Amino acid sequence: MKFWMALLLCSSNSVCMSQENVVIQRNTYSMMVDANLDIDSTGASNTDLIVRFPLKSVADRFSENINVMIDSVSGRGLSLKEYVRASAIYMKSRFSDIIMNESKELKSPNGQHYIELVYTASLNKFELQFEQRYIQTTNAVIVITFTAEQNQFNNYKEKARKILDSIKLNENPKFLTLEE
Repeated sequence: MKFWMALLLCSSNSVCMSQENVVIQRNTYSMMVDANLDIDSTGASNTDLIVRFPLKSVADRFSENINVMIDSVSGRGLSLKEYVRASAIYMKSRFSDIIMNESKELKSPNGQHYIELVYTASLNKFELQFEQRYIQTTNAVIVITFTAEQNQFNNYKEKARKILDSIKLNENPKFLTLEE
């Protein structure tokens, strides 16, 4: 009976424990994160999900995080490259001191094509570094952003990339190639 109750609870919630990790199951994707991270699926800041790393101390004022946004692209006729270009233009208008460090097309360990942008910018007096992945499905672009203070980026990079690499699209949506 306990087994069935646990299975029922796990299937009805969006987060399931698996030893030290949790699998977060959303409508469009799933991802695996460390169980000690703060998981926010309330839709704050127009996100589908925010995963926050714990603060290092009481003096720490910024919580490094990964957030996921889903943007419907139905009817827009944008390729993934065009979408990323438009996003870069938007970010340049939002951050006066943005520096685009990298833009590259990659493939995740699970075979998903994506475009990655790495950039730095200031926000609310924090000097931040961002690593964004753009994944296109048939009807949406999923934007996954790892954000860290510039001086802390390398301390979180390995853990963040493990989470980013764990993202899987649900129901085998059609993977669009980077050229489409």
